[in-house]
Amino acid sequence: MPLSIKVTGLDQVRAALAQFPQQIGRYLSAAGTEAGNEIVDSPGLSQYPAATAANEPPTPYYVRGQGTQYANSNAGNSERLGTQFYVNADDSYKTTIGNRASYAPYVVGDEQARAMDAIGWRRLIDVATDKIETIRGIFQGWIDKMIKDLGL
Repeated sequence: MPLSIKVTGLDQVRAALAQFPQQIGRYLSAAGTEAGNEIVDSPGLSQYPAATAANEPPTPYYVRGQGTQYANSNAGNSERLGTQFYVNADDSYKTTIGNRASYAPYVVGDEQARAMDAIGWRRLIDVATDKIETIRGIFQGWIDKMIKDLGL
């Protein structure tokens, strides 16, 4: 389920800026982190959709952040999906976005259950696709800053 963002078309820039590999890596890592956080901080991902009847009595029902509620106890089986997103950007121009919750593929991933879509959960790839222009702008801003800061 992890989503990867890869910057393409940088071969010419890499050759021209070969004397600055560490700086380029730092700037593009910062761009990847910012873009990844922009994607994750979206309705239907880390921002949960509205609760439904499945989150209310009668038992059993699901209490967000706790787990399945039964008449006398809670199973404690919530993995807190909204807090389990991660963004890993490295200096090889790659950013990976994912979620550590075991059920994430069925809620926000490629194997999303139809019921999850119907109640407002979004697939990570769909949010990234919707935000592609924002992502481009973030990377362009960091590249422009890098060029300015390096005096090029």
